Amino acid sequence: MADPYGQQPPYGQQAPYGQQSPYPQQPLYPQPPYGQQPPYPQQQLYPQQPYYGQQPPYGQAYSQQQPPQMPPPQGYYQPPPPKQQSGDVEIEITDAGKLASSAQLIDGGDFKKSKIEFNDSPKYQDVWATLVYLLTVLGTAALAGVCIPKIDLDKMYGSYSSSSSGNKYNNSGSHGYYYFKRSSDDGSVTDLIIMVGSSIVMSALLTFIYMVLMQKFAGKMIKGTFILSIIFNFLYAIAAIFVSPIMGGIMLIFAILYGICYFLWRSRIPFAKVMLKTVTSITRRFPATIFVGFVGCVVATIWYGVIMVTLVASITYLSEEYEGAAYVVYVFLLFSLYFSSQVINNVVHVTISGVFATYYFRGVVDQGTNKIEIDVKNPTMKSFKRAMTTSFGSICFGSLIIAVIQTLEAIARQKKNQSANDENYISCIIACCIECILSCIGDMIEYFNVYAFTEVAIYGKSYCEAAKDTWTLCKARGIEALINDNLIGNVLSIGGVTVGCLSAVVTCVIGFVIIDINNTTSLIIYGVCAFIIGIMIFSVVAQVINSGVATTFVCLCEDPDALRQTKPELWEKVRDTYPSMVF
Repeated sequence: MADPYGQQPPYGQQAPYGQQSPYPQQPLYPQPPYGQQPPYPQQQLYPQQPYYGQQPPYGQAYSQQQPPQMPPPQGYYQPPPPKQQSGDVEIEITDAGKLASSAQLIDGGDFKKSKIEFNDSPKYQDVWATLVYLLTVLGTAALAGVCIPKIDLDKMYGSYSSSSSGNKYNNSGSHGYYYFKRSSDDGSVTDLIIMVGSSIVMSALLTFIYMVLMQKFAGKMIKGTFILSIIFNFLYAIAAIFVSPIMGGIMLIFAILYGICYFLWRSRIPFAKVMLKTVTSITRRFPATIFVGFVGCVVATIWYGVIMVTLVASITYLSEEYEGAAYVVYVFLLFSLYFSSQVINNVVHVTISGVFATYYFRGVVDQGTNKIEIDVKNPTMKSFKRAMTTSFGSICFGSLIIAVIQTLEAIARQKKNQSANDENYISCIIACCIECILSCIGDMIEYFNVYAFTEVAIYGKSYCEAAKDTWTLCKARGIEALINDNLIGNVLSIGGVTVGCLSAVVTCVIGFVIIDINNTTSLIIYGVCAFIIGIMIFSVVAQVINSGVATTFVCLCEDPDALRQTKPELWEKVRDTYPSMVF
């Protein structure tokens, strides 16, 4: 059986207030006359709850929720204990009796008015976009097969005759072009392996430590990194004043405004703290999400390398004889690079979002142990399967839009540079304006796509349907999403720089003290490499956390009742820190 997706009922077809829902497979919730408290009968849940659900039109979930003072449904969960300020959400569970207990919790109690419906027959969405991406990949592979074997290194690097009397290069070998030899003082291959290996190990260890700190001290880290970001903005603005007073003044104004935001956003920090703690806990619960991120990085690196080599080979092969064709190939390969980059990143995002959605809707608190149980085996693999099959067309559709904008932006940037070299200032100004406009549009759509693809991951929607619902969500909760992303983004950005710097320092110390590398240039090179490796490794974890935050935020906005019934303690934390989110 295919992995299920939920399907959302068409907007505007909901039954009037007080009438039963037209979905016969769901428990019916008769509504009493207005002003009377609805009863809480025992309701039988679906015996086999599928994987993904479907929410009602945005906004309906809020109007039909019970007031907070009403007693919870009896038989599903006990009232949560008094809130403890220092308590964390417990998610660690034992394997013994896991599935049986979860089934008992789901089948034996009430499920409040969560608007989720489930469907075990997911549909393939936006198939045409999948075909477009496959044709792009096949075209890139065909160009690679034709051009790479005919690559001409002499055209790339230039050739020099060793018999020329006036040659200023010290040629070596019989090929006629200059190259450098590595001296014996630069170290050995063993040193290289030790230094790179130590940087990878240290980066991974520091990333794990930073994750633990984010979970244990989320509130303090959010405040601390926010203040550090303000300080760095002021320092950067002051430094820019010495280079360009106008640009430095503009940056100083933005730094002041960002400092004012700290006082305006302080009330949102407790909610961001709950979100960050919860997401980091789930990430540690499902480490396969991090593995998916690393696999995405490896696949992207390999494919980007193939495209870049193909680009260089095609230009050197076609530029002299077919100049027009060479430019067309250049634009196509540039588009292929951006398209593939977006598709790979969004497949990873949709996979991770699917795991967090599974936890949100399928994770149920065990009354005896107060631990969360999930009755889905290997949710990461199931989510990846959906991302690569039924949702792949939606991913390609959204990625295609960004790829087109980025390609046009690159062409405008090239035209701007060419006009500047030719001293054609009018053309340069026009190209610069076009580049700026395309860059702003691309950044906005790329941020919008994060939440659109979250809708795709949760409900299996087509891209257009997900974009429409995301726009509705943005109009209602857009400011909250921006503030929440900014607060947590500060923690992640400062964390990436911290991990990179510490990794570079530790790697250089190992090279100088243990391996006895005395060459300053070599130590600097190793340090820079370690810094880059540290940022790359942390960026994988940051992507997982960003996807988890976006998914949890969307689920909270569209179906807070599901959280109240499955994880009452977490729901109480959200209600206390941000009441308007759940009411």
